[in-house]
Amino acid sequence: MFLLAGMAQAVSAQDRSGREVAIPVAVRYVATEANAPPGTCGCFWLQGGAVDAAVPLFRRLSAAVEVAGVTVSRVPASARGLSEITLLAGPRYAVPLRYGTLNAHALFGAVRGFDADFVAGPRRVDTSTNFAMALGGAFEVRLSRRLGLRVAEVDFLQTNLPNGAGDRQRSVRVGAGIVFHVPLPVAR
Repeated sequence: MFLLAGMAQAVSAQDRSGREVAIPVAVRYVATEANAPPGTCGCFWLQGGAVDAAVPLFRRLSAAVEVAGVTVSRVPASARGLSEITLLAGPRYAVPLRYGTLNAHALFGAVRGFDADFVAGPRRVDTSTNFAMALGGAFEVRLSRRLGLRVAEVDFLQTNLPNGAGDRQRSVRVGAGIVFHVPLPVAR
């Protein structure tokens, strides 16, 4: 409903200003640095992809939605791997620059961890769904009217999957990719 309200606002903004309003849809590679299990040393990287879109609400503010999936075949000090899917949404603020756009976002939602050993109280489970959030930003260079390049995106990612020691993972996620600017239909 939040996105639909944003789309209606964007279409009406297009009518008032006469400019075309487009939704940026990014497809990108992501890598997440994660800590090794409690009681062990080192870090490891989960790798995967993400898709996000931002519906314009006001001049520089938009409502962003992101789906990301990352995986690693083997976690250090474990015989198993780890896979995560996050579904996040929240505000994004964009600042136009001479050669591109710098944006900051605060996204909140859920993470689904699977293909791993999660410590949930006295037992171990294979899957878990919990709270997640990503705070960060990105730099995008516009290549043409409909195409852009997300040069870099950096996020502080927190997931609350059960691990037997605090049940909170704080990670750094980096990525880059392609941005398609999809025009909204004109309301006549």
